[in-house]
Amino acid sequence: MKLGRLRSLSLGVVSLVALSASIRAEAPACAATPQDAWTRSREAVASGDAGKVMLALSPAFRTRNSVEYAVGASMTIGMNGMSGATNKAPGAAAKAEASTKKLSAELDAILKKHKAATIQEIGKPLLARMQEPAVLARFEKIDHAAYAREMEKFMARVEAAHKEAGGTPQPAPGLGELVVGGGDMKAALAAPKVTGDTARAAAGKTTMLFRKVDGCWLVDGREESQ
Repeated sequence: MKLGRLRSLSLGVVSLVALSASIRAEAPACAATPQDAWTRSREAVASGDAGKVMLALSPAFRTRNSVEYAVGASMTIGMNGMSGATNKAPGAAAKAEASTKKLSAELDAILKKHKAATIQEIGKPLLARMQEPAVLARFEKIDHAAYAREMEKFMARVEAAHKEAGGTPQPAPGLGELVVGGGDMKAALAAPKVTGDTARAAAGKTTMLFRKVDGCWLVDGREESQ
């Protein structure tokens, strides 16, 4: 192997080790029980740090949320264009169209930066493609904490553009939605039913799922209402 390539490979290994150490350093302390995992996820949400929230979730749940970030951003960007098209203010339609193109390019740049699938690569219909194994695989190994922090800032710009285009202002989604969706992040957790390395417990009207990974409990999602 050539010296230059060996040096490059060595630097890559060092970078991966450093990234792994960084993730371990900022991850919440090991949760000994599902109740602890629930408490730590609430603390992460209260911190206002999307990265910390992601690290309180299981790897699979982080991946699903990362895909949802991308799809949600893309769909909101699309609504900007539609709002601009129906806005009667002079120049509103052209301005909204330019904003839509700019934001779409920014979103793809973020996804490429994190080596995730672009919107085009996810494919249409977006909502139906979100849970495709091939799509999830493209998001599985990204730095979910760094990605979530960047996407939160991006989503604020997307929402501002939506409002400027004349769209109906929507309440900004809180970080708690990463954990409970439309559920209540402040709800007390009922006694969990533990089965091996998985558990489920009611939190208000939402049933939360938990999984033990490397000896630590993490939030693993929620049961979707039928």
